[in-house]
Amino acid sequence: MAPTTSQDILHEILSAINKNQEVVFVSYSILDETEKHIQYTLNKILERHNKLDLYTPIYSSIKELIANAVKANAKYILIEEGEIKNPDDIMEVVTKVRNILNEESLLIYGIKAKQYGLSTRIYLKPQPTRLTIEIINNLPVTQKELERMRERIERSSNYDSIADFYLENPDPAAEGMGLGLSMVVVLLKSVGIPYTNFTLYTDFKTKTIARIIVPLI
Repeated sequence: MAPTTSQDILHEILSAINKNQEVVFVSYSILDETEKHIQYTLNKILERHNKLDLYTPIYSSIKELIANAVKANAKYILIEEGEIKNPDDIMEVVTKVRNILNEESLLIYGIKAKQYGLSTRIYLKPQPTRLTIEIINNLPVTQKELERMRERIERSSNYDSIADFYLENPDPAAEGMGLGLSMVVVLLKSVGIPYTNFTLYTDFKTKTIARIIVPLI
């Protein structure tokens, strides 16, 4: 059987979109090829609904949430391998995660993530009146972490710029780990999508899900 080419994948994506079927990507690292396919999918879905003006903020939001999921998985691996000595030391966590996710280490990290069974799944589910986007990583968060993230989302909704938010809400983890959630809220707000369309939840056992609902009418 001939290997699947990028052109074959794009054809399959377009076929799914035309049937209003969900498109799913599974990634173990941050790969250019996967990003291109996500960009293509989002572009075609929004194009069908004459909503291409939403492309940049929505894609940027997806990218932020994928990065957050990958960082969470990287943190888990580093703790398991003893590279992070104190998981409560925010600056140690940020520094070590940055090191494993730099350009030179990404391939090695991707192999380790696969060995640990730590994937990031991206779902784009087109419907007649809305697009549901889900970014799922197969690590749970605690109730305390979930409440902290939800509170951060709600607080971010009071700001029109990410810079203003961080001036008034300094966070030592923000530079490396916490930027994504607040950034998503501000990006969605810039195109009139309320923060309540951005939700986080977990089953406390096997996964954490970030969901964005994009109105298409």
